[in-house]
Amino acid sequence: MKVYFLILTILAATSISASQPKKKIDIGISLSPAGSFTASSSKIKGKVLVMKNGSIVAKNIRVPIKSLVTGIELRDQHLKKKLGIEKNPRGMLLLVSATGKNQTGKGLFKVLGKTQESPFKYKILSKKYAKASFKLDLTKFDVKGISYMGVGVKKLVDISITLPLKFEK
Repeated sequence: MKVYFLILTILAATSISASQPKKKIDIGISLSPAGSFTASSSKIKGKVLVMKNGSIVAKNIRVPIKSLVTGIELRDQHLKKKLGIEKNPRGMLLLVSATGKNQTGKGLFKVLGKTQESPFKYKILSKKYAKASFKLDLTKFDVKGISYMGVGVKKLVDISITLPLKFEK
């Protein structure tokens, strides 16, 4: 009976912790002619401020390029090289600013010294976290010509960011 109770306790704790949101960025990258992969990182610096009027504001959200992983080491190296890791080992993907209300907004990204504005949708997941979804055009950051053995990267990527919330007092 004790073993049965212990197993139930472990399963409950595992399922609760697995369902809790955590800060993370996922970059969905589609390939041509077919396929896709995701570059991810949990090394995000920054928070989303929820204003008293219900709007959200985020500034200077940073993701170190060296923290991005795709699950394949060679692909990780190629990705980081295209994002300028050789020139700047401390390089960042930067969400300069984002403002929104009623689950939509606009954000300004900076990558490789170039900026791009993008509309986004967001959802408050809990009292502690929110998740936003963006689409970015890699060519606007001068990231192009990515191909390996006849498989290329499509220019539009899907960004999903989960960040901690801070409520205005």
